[in-house]
Amino acid sequence: MTFRYTDPDGDSLHVETTRRHGQPAISLRNTRIDVEGAAAAVHVPLDRVEEVIAGIRYTARQAAREQR
Repeated sequence: MTFRYTDPDGDSLHVETTRRHGQPAISLRNTRIDVEGAAAAVHVPLDRVEEVIAGIRYTARQAAREQR
């Protein structure tokens, strides 16, 4: 299964299942529309996914506070 998010500028984030060091993981890969071939991937072991999501939520809360 793949999850894709595309921002208003056309850049996208792809989340896919993968294996890393013989263990199941997810791959977070971005694709930029303004720079040809620009992409990077981060592989997150399944036991660290909640940590990554919690970090994203925390960062979003900080951004919301700064906007006020």
